[in-house]
Amino acid sequence: MYNSPVLFFESITLTEKLSPKTHFVKAAIICDEANKEEAEQLKAQLFDTPSATLLFKDTAHVRDFIVAQKMGTCFYIAANWDDAASIFSTAIEEGLSEEELQVKIIGEKRKYIYCMKCFAASEIDTQAVHVQCGCGAHLEVGPFYSKVRKGYIGYPFLPEAEGVK
Repeated sequence: MYNSPVLFFESITLTEKLSPKTHFVKAAIICDEANKEEAEQLKAQLFDTPSATLLFKDTAHVRDFIVAQKMGTCFYIAANWDDAASIFSTAIEEGLSEEELQVKIIGEKRKYIYCMKCFAASEIDTQAVHVQCGCGAHLEVGPFYSKVRKGYIGYPFLPEAEGVK
């Protein structure tokens, strides 16, 4: 069974700074107005690589921009978490792979946990090791991310037995 890539807290596509990948023949930069300066810096680093830039106000026109690019294009995305996740999903739907994408999150990254008791995903603090789910279950944040469940697996435990309050 194939599970398409998703953007998550420790995704291989996430980076702290957009940096050029040299083995692509073209570059496409997608960012909002607030990240225009970062896009210009990246464009300067790309030297002779042809590039296109889309400054979006909302993600509605992103699909048309992605579809208009040629094969062999590397996509660089600089946006807040919600916009980046939307653009990432659109790119994957249009056939791009994780190797063709590089994402810089502006602001806070988000982390989700999937409860093995109530089968619901919820947002958690990025540094959390133990959390309490809405169903009341105490969960240990596991190391595994489920692309199907869209969250880190949360393993139920009894807080008294673990010394957690």
